[in-house]
Amino acid sequence: MKTRFILACCLFTFLIQAQSTFSAQEIEINTLLKGTLIVPATPDASNTLVILIAGSGPTNRNGNQPGMLTNCYKFLGQSLAEKGISFFSYDKRIIAQVIQKTMDEKALRFDDIVTDAKAILQYFLNQKKYSKIVLIGHSEGSLVGMLAAPYGADAFVSLAGAGRAADAILIEQLTRNNPEQKEGLRQCLDALKDTGKWSCDVAIPGMESVFRPNVLPYLRSWFVHNPANIISELRMPILIINGDKDLQVPVEDAALLKAAKPEAVYAIIPNMNHVLKNTPDEKANRQSYADGKLPIEPQLTEVIMGFIKKL
Repeated sequence: MKTRFILACCLFTFLIQAQSTFSAQEIEINTLLKGTLIVPATPDASNTLVILIAGSGPTNRNGNQPGMLTNCYKFLGQSLAEKGISFFSYDKRIIAQVIQKTMDEKALRFDDIVTDAKAILQYFLNQKKYSKIVLIGHSEGSLVGMLAAPYGADAFVSLAGAGRAADAILIEQLTRNNPEQKEGLRQCLDALKDTGKWSCDVAIPGMESVFRPNVLPYLRSWFVHNPANIISELRMPILIINGDKDLQVPVEDAALLKAAKPEAVYAIIPNMNHVLKNTPDEKANRQSYADGKLPIEPQLTEVIMGFIKKL
């Protein structure tokens, strides 16, 4: 009986180990930047590390923020690790600042997020552990990744990234129901970019919170970057991905990036939405922003893996 028990325990342990295709560990880059490194049990022959740069807002390493639970980055990292690719995602600096009670909204600048991405890239470059490092920028993180990639990345992936400057996107979003206000808002934003000051007579519902005084310096620092111009100057393999059910960044933006960088690999994934889930209709699309158990669209992993294997 004792021998059978020992054999059963050994078999159970073996099965657990066999099912464990990756491990995860906490990595601290500096006092503001912490993340999770997911390491495959058996690395792919390319020995590649993917670094995920999050989208806008106080987004954490898993792809979540207050009022939004998707775990989309966590699922993407796990799916890549299952295929042998190491994956690192991190909490944006604003999360550490809130915890440390040092967050000053007036001091936020877009370039600080780019600096963070560069620091993380340099951290892993200094380790000299990976043969290739690929940056994946999601949503706003796409622009961040474009600006950080020249500092040592081997390839870049724009995932649901805008093809226009942020001010153009804001104008489109804010005036969707008030198209007659479009030109007036354009003049207001042009003045903000030129002078750093906000003086605007346009009245659009919700605009006050978007252009509150404390965030104007951040918006101005963000508006100056045009993704299409920046991606055209990158000298490395590039993959542009979008989902055709993305309610935040339409496929037209991906097409603008492709037009600016014709040699880039281009993939539009059917039924994938902004948080990387398969959502065939609008109801499922919106519900996915609060469903942390819904897996990501499997084709996304396949497209990224196909790109990595050709590097």
